[in-house]
Amino acid sequence: MPGPGSKKAPSFSGETSELIEFLEFFEDLASSCALTDKQKCRTIVRYTDVLTKRLWVTLTGYESRNYRVFKQSILAMYPRAYQGICYTIRDLEHVILSTEESDIFMETDLLQYYCQFRPIAVWLEANSKISTRE
Repeated sequence: MPGPGSKKAPSFSGETSELIEFLEFFEDLASSCALTDKQKCRTIVRYTDVLTKRLWVTLTGYESRNYRVFKQSILAMYPRAYQGICYTIRDLEHVILSTEESDIFMETDLLQYYCQFRPIAVWLEANSKISTRE
């Protein structure tokens, strides 16, 4: 497993919307390294911030080193984890207004704007927060 903080290491800062992706990344790495359940329980907390680690080591499954139970305990602490990233119309307005203040002169500027705008707009439309026309 890569060392915590390294470029190839998974990392979880406590942000609920990032939990599922973090767990998938960790489990892929753990599988490729053939970690046992006991090793997974001991190792996963190394890739979290200090406050998260302090919480997770108190959860059911950690002490007994039962990764399946431990993972369920983690997920129970973050009930909105499966929702992933959520956006608001205000997020979209922020991207538009912040770009309005700085002119788009080059193609790279436009691409940067598009990379910020599109994920928010697509999510808002897919979740019926805005219409296609908007």
